[in-house]
Amino acid sequence: MSASKDRTLDFVTQGYLWTTRLRAGSSDAQASRRLPIKVLGSQALLVNGEEGVRLFYDQDRIQRSGAMPKVVGGGLFGKGSVHGLDGDQHRVRKAMFIRAAMDRPRVDALLADAQQEWQKIVELWLQGEKLSVYDAAVLVYGRSIVRWAGLQVDDQTLDWIATTQAEIVDGFAVVGPAWLRTRKDRETMDEWFTEQVRKARAGEIEVADDSPFRMVLDHVEADGSTMDDHLTGVELQNLIRPTIAVARFAAFAAVALAEHPQWRDRIRAETSERGTTIEGPVATAFAEEVRRHFPFVPLLPATARKDFVFEGQQVRKGQKILLDFYGTNHDEASWERPNTFDPQRFLDDPSHRESDHFIPQGGGTAETGHRCPGEWIAVGQLALTVAELAQLTMEMPADQDWSMTRMPTAPKDGALPTSVSR
Repeated sequence: MSASKDRTLDFVTQGYLWTTRLRAGSSDAQASRRLPIKVLGSQALLVNGEEGVRLFYDQDRIQRSGAMPKVVGGGLFGKGSVHGLDGDQHRVRKAMFIRAAMDRPRVDALLADAQQEWQKIVELWLQGEKLSVYDAAVLVYGRSIVRWAGLQVDDQTLDWIATTQAEIVDGFAVVGPAWLRTRKDRETMDEWFTEQVRKARAGEIEVADDSPFRMVLDHVEADGSTMDDHLTGVELQNLIRPTIAVARFAAFAAVALAEHPQWRDRIRAETSERGTTIEGPVATAFAEEVRRHFPFVPLLPATARKDFVFEGQQVRKGQKILLDFYGTNHDEASWERPNTFDPQRFLDDPSHRESDHFIPQGGGTAETGHRCPGEWIAVGQLALTVAELAQLTMEMPADQDWSMTRMPTAPKDGALPTSVSR
């Protein structure tokens, strides 16, 4: 495989399978974990697997700042957000997210609220409402996470925030009209959230002292400064949007339940025994396997801080390092039968959840790396969704499919059921 050929077009046209096909072109399986390639006119090193993840999140050798193309990162995360920070700046800003998102009582209250929202959706389905699982999850996740954050708005505004944030995720890396819509939605959301921050700081709206909104408002940076109104609004959205993005996994979960009815039956029995659809162990294992098996993040870029050698490959300061997310979650060295959907792997070995080969929403640790601090919320919401869907007899079209070249992707029609009954 030539390292001089620019592979940018290959990535655009092959999508999630691009890295797998690149590695298949290498005659050395070990060497395929560290492939020198050329993208966007520059030399880069594509890494995957546990060692690749550890390199990518090694802040002594690697930095995230400035690595993400602005055309992508600015639309999704926002200028100046935590996703592009390193060192003390990242550690202190990340601590704010950890305090907000990894508080067990708050997470429990959020899931209880989402459970009630799912009951509303189920009633709509039973009345014949044509609503895809994806669209339903956007509403449930959006309503519950915005209330959890401490934004006091009416139901119409709740749904507007949820659907607009979902559109931002949907089009951030897509060439065409969806990307233009994302940019417009981004501007609209930034203006609205900045205004909420301004009003809160002016005392025009009330913000609960123990709410995540208050934590973001009062956050003090590593240098002792506070974030301006715009950046505060950006980071408040970054507390909310990742949960809404999990709606894509909800749609994949519906497809997986239809394809694996034996797991639907196990989850239904678990719910009956426990008396709740919240955080059942079997439903949680199913949710984790959905996050591992189905495509979400294809890869992420970083930059070398200095010259070093990684497993025989010379890396120069400033060189791009690309972490293969999809390939790592399907790595044969870490996963038995990686291309087979099997939630049992998470029941047999729960340690997978904290491993460096399981990175559906970031790697490293939440405290020091870039693993999403909202994983408790994401997994809890998805497990709740799985359990709620398992209580239903939901017929899905036989031709369920999704694009492996569109990023991010989702099942056709968002997993729109043809019929729903109890």
